[in-house]
Amino acid sequence: MTVNNERLEYLQILRSLGGDPAGKQAAVKYVEDSDCYIYGRPAPFAFVPAFYTAGELEFMRSIVTTTHRILGKVIRQYVADAEYRKLFHFPADVERLVLLPCNYEEPLPIARFDFFLNEEDRSFKFCEFNADGAAAMSRTQIGCEAVEQSDTFREFARRHKVRSFEYFDTWASEFLKTYHSDKNAEENPNVLITDFADAVTMSDITRYLKSFEKLGVYARFVDIRKLAFDGEHLTDPADGTAFHAVYRRAVTSDIAKHVSECQALIDAVAAEKAVIVGHFRTTVVHSKMIGVALLDEQTKAFLTEDEWLFVQNHILPTYRFRSDNPAISVEEIARDKDAWILKPEDDYDSHGVFAGKDHTPEEWEKLTRDYLDRGYVAMVFFTPCKAETALPYSNDGDCGIVDWYSMTGTFSFNGTHYGFFNRMGAEGVISESHGGVSIPAYEVLS
Repeated sequence: MTVNNERLEYLQILRSLGGDPAGKQAAVKYVEDSDCYIYGRPAPFAFVPAFYTAGELEFMRSIVTTTHRILGKVIRQYVADAEYRKLFHFPADVERLVLLPCNYEEPLPIARFDFFLNEEDRSFKFCEFNADGAAAMSRTQIGCEAVEQSDTFREFARRHKVRSFEYFDTWASEFLKTYHSDKNAEENPNVLITDFADAVTMSDITRYLKSFEKLGVYARFVDIRKLAFDGEHLTDPADGTAFHAVYRRAVTSDIAKHVSECQALIDAVAAEKAVIVGHFRTTVVHSKMIGVALLDEQTKAFLTEDEWLFVQNHILPTYRFRSDNPAISVEEIARDKDAWILKPEDDYDSHGVFAGKDHTPEEWEKLTRDYLDRGYVAMVFFTPCKAETALPYSNDGDCGIVDWYSMTGTFSFNGTHYGFFNRMGAEGVISESHGGVSIPAYEVLS
């Protein structure tokens, strides 16, 4: 983000209120008193929201529509073409999961597309695609509710009509739409939301459970390791409740580490006794290997000319970080640290991600040695645009205002854009796990 008139106006209001220390304090307390915690602490957020006009939202919708269409084609090609699968180098266990039966047409029911946007010319580069367990809706929602406690927001809302985005009721409805398109769907299903209880964002889950309840649909969260399957029914053995529809929040990389403990769900899907929305096939786009595959000539062959141009313009060159990969020079990557970022081939939440610009030459040289041939990709590093925001935890200097890197995250439910999970940070890796913050997001109606 660079230039945004609404954000500049919001900052002007903030400055006119001397940084609005009382508003910041109220916002921080609101999150502290909420259920929205990550890494054992209240979810960090910015005091200045992102604002989107009708024209800007139309642009976001076009990104989501095109990206969803392209990624859907990639998933279908992976399933259909054994030769194409070789581009991804998935372990045999993961490939087996991806190829399990799926009887609805939508290849990517839920996803979040993260990219670096320049607001001045609307150019952008993708950071990554999140499909497995695309999360964090509650962080955006709680951030909105928090800043609404402040005089800064109240004054802005007096001048403009604004509306936050709705995620939970919307996804519950979209989930059921996908589920009911499956040939094995029940008219009145019991819905299972499942993940590893020690990894899940429970502030998301509790809101989804309420949204299903509003629709008259029974839903429950159960740890993926505690499920049972008797050949006919996927159940919670605590009381025997059987589930027909599964919202999978557990990412495939975690399941692959605990395959034997997750066998009940896997067997139920294999036997077509449970419909899993967020099928394992979404791993194809969640994996960082998608960056390698998208720019390959095999992908060009099944995309339209416009789709291939979109890929070329917005996908950062990505390579398997291996000593036997002729497409890269490991020595050059080690020397030119600011030009590269290393990421695990399949993980999430910035686990094990290293941006060269965040490290000394000596540290980077060691990282390139330590992670070579260990399931990593090397991606060309893109320096994001910076924008001013205010942190609610300080009023130092210019009202606690900082100039940080920004990243836009757009949620896609069945290919339609429904909202945002934006972040800002001071480091090359923009994530709360690296000292960053999430950004409340609003539509500006007038």
